[in-house]
Order: sequence, then C-alpha cells, then structure tokens
Amino acid sequence: MKKVHVYANTHWDYEWYFTANESIVQLIYHMDEVIEALETGSLNYYLLDGQVSILEEYLKYMPKNFERIKKLVSEKKLLIGPWYTQTDELIISGESIVRNLFYGIKSCKEFGDYFKVGYLPDSFGQTKDLPKILNGFSIHDFIFWRGLPKNLCSDREFIWESEDGSEVLTSNIKNGYYYGGNIIYNDDIENVEKTFSDGVSKNNILLSVGGDQRYIDFNLKERIDFYNKNSKNNLLYIESNCEEYFKELRKENNFKRVKGELTSPSNSKIHRSIYSSRYDHKYLNDKIERRLIYQLEPLFVIGQSLGLSPKTDMLENIWKKLLLNHAHDSACGCNSDKTNRSITSRLIDVDQLSYSASDYIVRKICESIEDKKNNDLFIFNTLPYKRNNPIKLNVSTKSKFFTIKNECGNEIKYNILSQEKVYRGSIKRNESEHNPELYYYITTLIIEHPLSPLSLERIKIYETESSEIYESSKAKNSDNFIEDSFYKIYFYDGKLTLFNKITKILLQDFISLEDSGDDGDTYDYSPPILDRKIQHSFSESSATFNNDSIFKSLKMQSYIRLPLNLKDRELNILNTYLKYDLKIELNNSGNILVHLTVDNHTQDHRLRAVINSGVVSNISIADTPFGIIERLNTPENIDCWREIGWKEEPSPIYPFLNFVTLKNKNISTSVLSKGIKEYEILENSKIALTLFRSVGFLGKPNLLRRPGIASGQEFKYIQTPDSQLQEKLKFKFAIRFEHNFNGEFDANSLKKEYQLYAITTPYYQIQELNLFTNTLKYFVMHPLKDKLKTFENLIDFSECNLALSSIFPIDKSSYGLRLVNLNSKKEKEVIKVTFGKDYEIINMLYEDISSKRDIIDSKIILDNIKYGEIINLKIYI
Repeated sequence: MKKVHVYANTHWDYEWYFTANESIVQLIYHMDEVIEALETGSLNYYLLDGQVSILEEYLKYMPKNFERIKKLVSEKKLLIGPWYTQTDELIISGESIVRNLFYGIKSCKEFGDYFKVGYLPDSFGQTKDLPKILNGFSIHDFIFWRGLPKNLCSDREFIWESEDGSEVLTSNIKNGYYYGGNIIYNDDIENVEKTFSDGVSKNNILLSVGGDQRYIDFNLKERIDFYNKNSKNNLLYIESNCEEYFKELRKENNFKRVKGELTSPSNSKIHRSIYSSRYDHKYLNDKIERRLIYQLEPLFVIGQSLGLSPKTDMLENIWKKLLLNHAHDSACGCNSDKTNRSITSRLIDVDQLSYSASDYIVRKICESIEDKKNNDLFIFNTLPYKRNNPIKLNVSTKSKFFTIKNECGNEIKYNILSQEKVYRGSIKRNESEHNPELYYYITTLIIEHPLSPLSLERIKIYETESSEIYESSKAKNSDNFIEDSFYKIYFYDGKLTLFNKITKILLQDFISLEDSGDDGDTYDYSPPILDRKIQHSFSESSATFNNDSIFKSLKMQSYIRLPLNLKDRELNILNTYLKYDLKIELNNSGNILVHLTVDNHTQDHRLRAVINSGVVSNISIADTPFGIIERLNTPENIDCWREIGWKEEPSPIYPFLNFVTLKNKNISTSVLSKGIKEYEILENSKIALTLFRSVGFLGKPNLLRRPGIASGQEFKYIQTPDSQLQEKLKFKFAIRFEHNFNGEFDANSLKKEYQLYAITTPYYQIQELNLFTNTLKYFVMHPLKDKLKTFENLIDFSECNLALSSIFPIDKSSYGLRLVNLNSKKEKEVIKVTFGKDYEIINMLYEDISSKRDIIDSKIILDNIKYGEIINLKIYI
C-alpha cells in the first residue's frame, strides 16, 4: 500500500501584484489561525513556506506571541525556514544564496529549531549548484516544483547530484504546491489520485495542501479520513510533514540520478527570459552584491587585522534587507509597479547602507595611520590578487597642478579625465562675493600603480606650480582608432572593427545593437506576430578618440530610429528615437571595456548588444552560483515543443551571473557583465546580451512563446507602465579574448579576471579642502587609539588558482575564506596568509569538519580539491 504524506502549508509570496504592506494584515490574522489550529490539535503540523522572514515580519506587529511561536517550533508542530526568503536561484549570486540560508537558519534558531529540507516550491528553475549549497548546511533533502525535464527523469523522486559529488534526495511537486488543495474541496477522488500519483515511482507520496496566502484548512483531518475511506487506488493518507516523508522515502532504494540545472519548461513554466525584466533592479542588486561581497566584508577583515572590531550584527541586517529583494518574484521583477517601487526603495536603502559602512571603515583606518600627512592617498586592494589594472581616482588639491609619487619617491604616471574648480567657503547668492583664496580643484584621473594582494598602500600627491606634467596628462585626440598592447579598434564607414594584435584576427562589426518588438510581459519576452527587427551598427554616429598613455577611449553619440509602440512597429512607422552614448575603453588589461547609456522613450521592445566573437561553437559556457555550465545554443525540442505538450518554448535564452564564453581549441571570447543577466548565442558565434526589455503588463495570455493563461494573475490585466523603463539606462560590460590555452578552459582564472574588472579599489585622501568626498567626511571622527601602518599580502592567491567566493568576518577572533574550484581537474593549492595563526575546514554554518591546523610559514595547503568543490575555511587570528 502506498502512503500519501499530506502536509499543510501556505505559500506566502512576500510581495507580488500586491505589496508586502498590503499582505501583512492578512498574515497577522492568518498566523492567529495557525497558532489556534496547532495549539488545539486541529492540525498536527504546519509548514510556513520554508522561509522565516515572514515570521519576523509578523512578530514586528505581534511581539507578544513570540513565546507561543517558539513553543510550537520547539515541539516541531510549526516548521520554519531554512531559508530567509524564497530565493531565486539563477540570477542571484552564490554568496547571496548562501547568506539566505545562513541568516535564515540563524533566525530560526532563535525559535529553537529549523526545517531541515531545502524547500523552494516556486522558484523559476533550479541551479545545478543547489545540492552542494544545501549539503554545505547539512541539508540532504530537497522539494521543488519548476524545471524538471520530462526527458531527463520521468520519476518525481530522484537523487540530484552536483559535479563535486554532493547530492540531495529530491521530490518534485506535481502540478504545483497548490494541487493538494483538491482533497479539501474535490470529491472526484479517482481523478485527484490519478493526477498526483503521476510520476510517482515509490511507495511514499508527498501531497502539498497549500496555496498562495491560503487559509488554514481546519477540516484537514476530516478530509483525510474521507479520502482514506473512499480511495480508488488503495492509498493510505496520513497527516504528515516533509521531514517525516523523507525519513520514509529514504528506506526505499533504486533512485534515479540526475545532474545539471533543472530549467526545462516541459512540465511547468519557468519563464526563460524573466532574467531581463526590470533591468534597473538587476543592475542595482548586482552592484550591491559586488560591494558587500568583495569590498565591505573584506574591509571588515582588514579592519580586524588592525584592531577594528567587525560589526557582524550590522552586516547581518544589511544582508537581510538585501535578501528581501531576492524572493523569486521580487528578484525577477514580475510584480505590480507599486511593488517594484518598494523593491527599488529597499535596494536604494541597502546601497546607501553598504556604501556608508565601507566609507566609514576606509576613513577610520586611514585617519589612524601613524605618520599620515596632508595629500597622502591611501588605496585598498580588497582582493587577494595583485592588481595591475589602472585605478580611477578623484583627488582634491589647492593647486591645479601636481605630481604623484609612490613611497619610494618614484613618479607615478597618470591621465587626467576631468578637472573642476570648486569653492569651499560659505556659499553666497552672488558668486562675486566668494573669497578667491577658498577655491580648490577636484581632478578625476587614472593612475598606473600596481597593488599587492589584500593590502593598504600609500601614494603621495605633491602640488606644484608647473603645468608640464599636467599638460602631458590631459587627453589627446587621435584619428579613427584606439589601441593598447592587446587590441586596435577602428571606427570608419559607420562600423566598429577590432584587430586582435595577439591572434592577428580582424573582426568587423564586432559590436552592434539589435532592437526588436516585445509583445510579452514582465515574465517573458515574446516576439510580436509581425516583428521588425532593427539592426544598428552605428552608421550615423559621430566619434572622438583619445589615446592617452594609460587610458584609451572611443566615444560615440547618436540615435536609433524606432517605432513608438507595437502598432507602429507593425506598420513600420519609425516615429521616435533611442538616443545613446557609447564609450569603448582600452587599458592594457586584456579587456575591452564597454559603457552604453540609452535614453529610452520607446514602448514594448527589447534592446540587445550583439558581440561578434570570432569563435564558432554550438555550445556556450556560463557561470552559475558556484560553478560553470555548458548549454546548447539550439535547445532540444525547440521545433516541436507545442506538439509534445510543453508549457512554453524551450528558448535559447539563458541566465548568467558574471560571464559567458564561446571557445574553440585555441581561442575563447568572453563577455564579463555588471548587472546584465541574460544572453543568447546567435549563428553559433555571436553573443547577444539582453540589455533591457520594455513591457507594460504584469501578465498576458496566449503569447507566441507561452500559450495559455496569463502568468501571474490570470483573471485580470495588471498594467505596469513603470516596467516600460522610460528613462536613462546605463550598461557596463567587458569583452575579453584568450588564446593558446590548448583547449583547456580556465574558469578559475576567468572568475579572477571578472573580479579584477568589476571590483573598484576603495581609497582615501588625507585633506581638508573637500569635506564632501563622501557623505560621512563632513562628520568628525576619532582615530583608533592604536596608530596603524600600511600593510600588504594579508591573503595572497599568487600560488592559488582556485576562484575566490568571499572573505568575510565570523566573529572577533576569526574570519572566513570561501573558495571554489571551477576547473575540471583536481587542484593542489597554496594560499599565503599572514593574518592568522591556525585554521579549520568548516561547513557553511561555521561548524568545524576538521580539527585545527597550524598555518605554517604563512601558508595553507589544500590538497586534492575536486571539480566544483566549495572549500570553507575558518581562520583564527
């Protein structure tokens, strides 16, 4: 006899077509029902959607119920966590997913316990890295709905593996987390049992009785009894929970094994183009993640090395506010406009908090340097790599002219990008009353100065009366090209041409723009029935060229003529303009830096940047939260998905986090991105980045790529004019060519190159001319009691080829270092550590899985690291 484990739950979207504020009252009254049902025995168990953030929200309004909640959790009646929010998995960084679980479990422990199942009932596809993330928290069971491929696994119970050997026993929800509600209100037992038994291969069946913001089913026990008495398939129904279900399921055997990401639309919609909705959110979130992971947390560790206590509680609250934006609907942007405005507001809050925290630590340390002098400029390298990339700085000087030298007295080359004369006295309505002695200069410049790994270094500004160096540092115009040691880029006859000086390959039209109509919604791109794609290769652009000694730039400004809306596009009426500014920069880093700004006043369209890679391959490589993945440019069943009954088109539109690559045996072309999250490979050689999509509805029915009911709210058209993004938008990405790697793709090195490209260097100038270099500079501050010195090489990866994931504070006496091996070969690596006495290998809950080991000769040696393996180190100071 098969056993049906019926578990009561609710799926509580933090926000969606409603705001969090609009649903909180419902939650308050809902939790009254939950507490009543569990305390009276109407229900034995209740799962609060696998996320603890909603419980924290509830207790803000009902703090007197904390002890009642804690008792129910401790008795394992109310199941909470393990997540903080119901995270998206495909466009959120791996570190954010880890912090979601870490802070979720930490919050749950305040109530006594947490739900030990990875539960994501509605995320729009599952990253291939989830088994190793869950295993890092000692979680070995997983429940999900969307993305299971029919052709990969017909069973709904299987073992899902990551490439490093991590695995979770997995149960796939049939027809959604809400289907089990049928046993409450549907007496057609035969049909209900036929539906939820489809795909079940074992003797234990999991049945979710829940739904969006679903009320308590006080009659669940009665309905279970009714189904037991009338079962058509000799099934035994029991009121259960997911942990009990997995205990029973594990007693069975012969589970199929599955590897890879689960993003197939064969069984359920996964919205494979949602990665480009609300680009403004995705860019800002990416910017914040980079600052938190690669700047603020390393700055806390640097501060620890200098005696500054890390504010881990503050860090937790910053992370939690960011994690509220990582719930699947929130992160993906498929919301009402008022909800998206709330998300924007929270992102701005976290942006300001994380910036202010970074700024405070930088200033506190620099003002505490024992021998600091006016015009000393301190630069932090928050990465464990040597940096040779040019550094962009703003400096404030009394004189217009100056030289810059290192601590050995050697002159440092620089190029001036701009200079502004500024007044520092009390402002007057009539500027003629200003004191001429109170003017100074703010200069934006680029310097050439290498930085040691994880270091604080000093350079010095010397003000002069001579204009010689200043004049030589100003931008220099050239004819029709820019070039550095790697590339020469021409612009003539309206085309951008790239000459790779290393491979001797010439690529014409190596960057172009493509605009197409978008008849989709905030969930999915969908082409109009009659679309008119517009290819733009800058034929009407004007261009200027600067070939400075350090920094070379090509600036273009023009417009694309476009239809205003879908109706005009259908009639081929070009009645509006998309103005743009394109800047391409070279700086001898091996990267081609691209900055694009567009002023969008067009509706219902998609804009993509198309990069001619010069490489032909039918497979792309992209990064995932803790790995890389190969994907077919032309997915299986792309031509017959309707005939075989798939829920939506298996489009060749894919997510990525930081880089996407095409390669052959000798050459690879990669695009490194700041905030762009979607790509498609065209003609097996062109990388099309979706820059943004303009759409005007939350959900629409019967799209070409997604037939059937509207996604989101199927019963009402919800207009989202804000999602048309009628505003100025900025895009930043880099193009990188590698060669002569004998067919081996070094993803660890590419991750390092991405970090060097995407992470700026915090800095601080000792000066009192400009009190507004940042928000906090105006406020007074005590230096640390102990005077500090500059330093270098706290952590040094010069002998380590693993990819850095994060450097983060744990407590006053330790910090953490997380690494991952993205390469297929096993690695033996050496990490140089001058800040620390001994270390442990830990899991992601900071629990030790090895005994303490000494750091000998400032080295940590890691042996036999598997492909895809995540290494977590706790270093004691």
